[in-house]
Amino acid sequence: MRTTIKNLLTEKTKSTIKSFKLYQDFYNKTYSDKQAATYKRLDIGAAEVASYLLQAGSRRYVLRDKVCLEIGSGWLLTYSLVFYLLGAKKIYATDVAPLLQFDNISKSINGSLKPCILDSLSMFEDREIIDARYERLLSFRKMSPEILQELNINYLAPVDLAQRMPNSEKFDFIFSKSVLEHVPIDDITPLLKNLVNNLSLNGFMFHLIHLLDHKNLADRPFDFFGYSHDEYPGNLQTRWGNRLRSSQWQQIFANLPNLQSKLVLEWSCKDRDLPEKIDQSIQYTNEEDLRVSHIGVLGNF
Repeated sequence: MRTTIKNLLTEKTKSTIKSFKLYQDFYNKTYSDKQAATYKRLDIGAAEVASYLLQAGSRRYVLRDKVCLEIGSGWLLTYSLVFYLLGAKKIYATDVAPLLQFDNISKSINGSLKPCILDSLSMFEDREIIDARYERLLSFRKMSPEILQELNINYLAPVDLAQRMPNSEKFDFIFSKSVLEHVPIDDITPLLKNLVNNLSLNGFMFHLIHLLDHKNLADRPFDFFGYSHDEYPGNLQTRWGNRLRSSQWQQIFANLPNLQSKLVLEWSCKDRDLPEKIDQSIQYTNEEDLRVSHIGVLGNF
């Protein structure tokens, strides 16, 4: 019944409902609660970060005493907390909207399996140090802005990194997961140029970019290819994905001054149908390019 009613609403009506503060508060609380018990648990985040660092060719102590920037830190700061476990000196967790839910951060931490965290991260930091830092996280009954400051995590939201960076500090590591695909196309190059300009000389960035249609990922992950340019403005690019394909992302990164970039992972979705018509506004090289579902981009000087 709930799904049927939802499907009857127009996108304009849905957007209007979602703009109400009461709806936003309810959604943020319930969605973050679900995340804290599933794919944003700290142990899962630790395994993901370890995988990405391996793909980037990183070595032991890669984040120890480093300044890190997370783009799109979301509701739970999971990846920023992983950076803390790996010894980051200072962490900036940023987002375009103030989504952070302190009540559910502890659920993400307490519901994790410590051996999984230690096993995932011990190739990048001493195991006993990670253990001690995790026990410190467990000691906090509830997260708060004051505790984040103790952990050297600076939460900044709302902030639009395409317009300005949070400060003049250089970052040793810049990270995003499933964020850049939500950036409207016109803002992507300004955003990435700002990141490059604020990357330290020996620093690096890693971006995991999800290239499928976020409206219905499970069943119709390519539907947004059918919209014309005029039918797919910036607000839909933010909600469902900006539709850039792997070849375009590679070109965008290649055009950034001074940055050396490379694709370190590329996954595809081959078990779902493409739309009968691909709109002419979609730029791609071949069907394989259309079907790429995720890419991991490494950048450094």
